[in-house]
Amino acid sequence: MANDKKMRRGVQQALYKYLPGSWVDYTQSGGGVTYAVHVDTWNSIQLPNINNKRLLRIVNQRVHEFIAHSSEGEAAVVDFASNIDEETYEVLTPKVSDTIGAIHTSVKPWVFACSSCGRVRQYYSYDEFKRREHQPCENCGKHMTQIRMIRFCRCGYADGIYVPKCQNPDHGTKYMYRRGSGTDFVCSKCGKKAVMSHVCPDCHNQLEIRPALDSSHFIPATVTLIDLLDKRKDIFLDKETDYQGEKVVISQYLGLVSPEQYEDVVAKGNITREDDFEKALQIEADSLRAAGLDDATIAMVIDAKRRSNPNNHIFEAIAQVSNGLSVGTPEEYTPIAEAILEYDELLHAKVTLSLEEAANDAELINDGVKPSYRELASRFGFSNVQVCSSVPIVSCSYGYTRKEQFGERIKLRGFPREMEKRNIYAARLETEGVLFEIDRKRIIDWLLENQLISDSDKPKSDSEYDLKMWFLDKIQTGLITPFAEIDDTSDKGKITKAVYSLVHSISHALIREAAEVCGLDKSSLSEYILPNIPAIFIYCANSQGFSMGALYSAFQSQFDKWLKHAKENSKKCIFDPLCINHDKACAGCLFLNEVSCKHFNKDLDRSYLCGYFDVQKQEKLKGFWE
Repeated sequence: MANDKKMRRGVQQALYKYLPGSWVDYTQSGGGVTYAVHVDTWNSIQLPNINNKRLLRIVNQRVHEFIAHSSEGEAAVVDFASNIDEETYEVLTPKVSDTIGAIHTSVKPWVFACSSCGRVRQYYSYDEFKRREHQPCENCGKHMTQIRMIRFCRCGYADGIYVPKCQNPDHGTKYMYRRGSGTDFVCSKCGKKAVMSHVCPDCHNQLEIRPALDSSHFIPATVTLIDLLDKRKDIFLDKETDYQGEKVVISQYLGLVSPEQYEDVVAKGNITREDDFEKALQIEADSLRAAGLDDATIAMVIDAKRRSNPNNHIFEAIAQVSNGLSVGTPEEYTPIAEAILEYDELLHAKVTLSLEEAANDAELINDGVKPSYRELASRFGFSNVQVCSSVPIVSCSYGYTRKEQFGERIKLRGFPREMEKRNIYAARLETEGVLFEIDRKRIIDWLLENQLISDSDKPKSDSEYDLKMWFLDKIQTGLITPFAEIDDTSDKGKITKAVYSLVHSISHALIREAAEVCGLDKSSLSEYILPNIPAIFIYCANSQGFSMGALYSAFQSQFDKWLKHAKENSKKCIFDPLCINHDKACAGCLFLNEVSCKHFNKDLDRSYLCGYFDVQKQEKLKGFWE
């Protein structure tokens, strides 16, 4: 172990930076020596009170997306079960204990060099390291410092460097010195350079040497979900065949089924089938006949009940959804329905603050001057904006890659098993954020004006039903993965890329400005995008709650400043004109770190916000915020 004392880290931080397979820094208490340590294992418990089934299904989907996008196929993933579900996996979280550390680490590499003369020392066991940890250099008596370098490969292999032996077997490592600040080792006895192997023992490709704390050699694969915990809806969706439960959820969102009918069906747990309904009517008819009623009266009663069957309307709605959505496979109904349920979770959060309420609060703060927040939001293309508090968010890490998040010879590795089943690591928090719903008609008009869609692509009308149905049908969320930019070779792919790039760019512009307005670190904020609604949820990702209330305050008193500054800053980048002419987005304007953006800054386009004139083509792209 790195030390007998424990490192204190938050759960969210552990999910991204302190996972098994990574390297982190560790400083001994009291201002002691700092070491690079390897995270070996966690000491975990099962994460309670989350929707395990849904989380594992999404993780399974992500792993198979990685396989599908990789040229290596099944060989692209290591240490994963063929199917990730509740039968094969557990969802774990760090165990909080005063006696046992939740994260187990070890000092690595065991290679130290004199800070003065460069004399090298190689340890071969942890016991040896602890015994000689503070011994000075044998040559000059100065302090020995860990060489914090590791060797790693795109296939996922990684290990600390070691001291290579001299070509003269009699010399070994006894007389080895470090030359410079890298990994050049020279034998002082014979003057020959000792060469460390750079061949991966797993795949036999070339190893790279980097500082142990360089983030590029450990990139966590993550999933974040709004947790859906209504067991009634889970039971309802599971019971219904042919994805009829999902179609009922979609029907309610489209206004085809009333909220009362929807709640009634969910409460019952199933839709009464026509044949079951007819059987029930026959039983009732027999009962009425046994009671002495004549056939004419019985027929009249039964016919009246048949006409008043509330499920008749529900089945009509289901048929309308089936005809309106051109899904490739029936399974595509599930992510559409779940996006609607997530959206509903945000709209009806435990605590909300509307634009009108925020404007009233701002009036008191601003000496009686009431801001026009609703009008301002409309000018920026938002149909609704509200604060949502106590929103349940589940974040998980299910594996990692090295060198790159995805690419040639890159392999996705799972975590070591802690219990009987395989495991992923997760944490749940209830957080605060701001929901931005983007005006659907405004997006359609923007797409048409910029010829990103044609008249034949647009919705049938501007009715709420047709606009909602258009976004559910045209935006293929299955094309949006963290492993590649959106494939826009198909008509729906083209529309999906344009809409998602717009919404994603708006989200990043708002997050970057929120950090400035609220005085927060951008890494403490994250985004949750529902592109087929379309909506953005910008939330506080700090599990310790230090940022809670900051977004509320920004929304309440600085909403106008937030939006106006986001618009103005979207027009400029320190790397212009290269950025706006070529990259369209970069670290100088829209990029966020991987904690905030789960899409790895793909599909961003600043010109979609501020506009752009292509000199070569002599074409003008009108910005959404122009």
